[in-house]
Amino acid sequence: MIELAHFVAAVHAYAPKWEATAVQWQLTLGAEREKRTASVVCETGDMVGWFCIWTSGEAELEVGNLDTGVVDCVHHDLSSPEELSACLDDLARRLTKQN
Repeated sequence: MIELAHFVAAVHAYAPKWEATAVQWQLTLGAEREKRTASVVCETGDMVGWFCIWTSGEAELEVGNLDTGVVDCVHHDLSSPEELSACLDDLARRLTKQN
């Protein structure tokens, strides 16, 4: 089980890094439900990323290139804050990857 507070704190910790590389981001918390979600959408000039996590630990990471239309989707089953951080690292890397 993942605490959404960890996700929110991690996103805010990454925000200065993203902003320093011109990544715009928006955090959203889902409605109160048994299996609540939180997500962050990040955008650069030609890349868009979406990372959504459920309190169950399920997570989806999608990164798309607006120029090519190619979208890469990865499913994760997270069980620790360290795994959450690794996914956010992956998102940041994919968004700022130089071709």
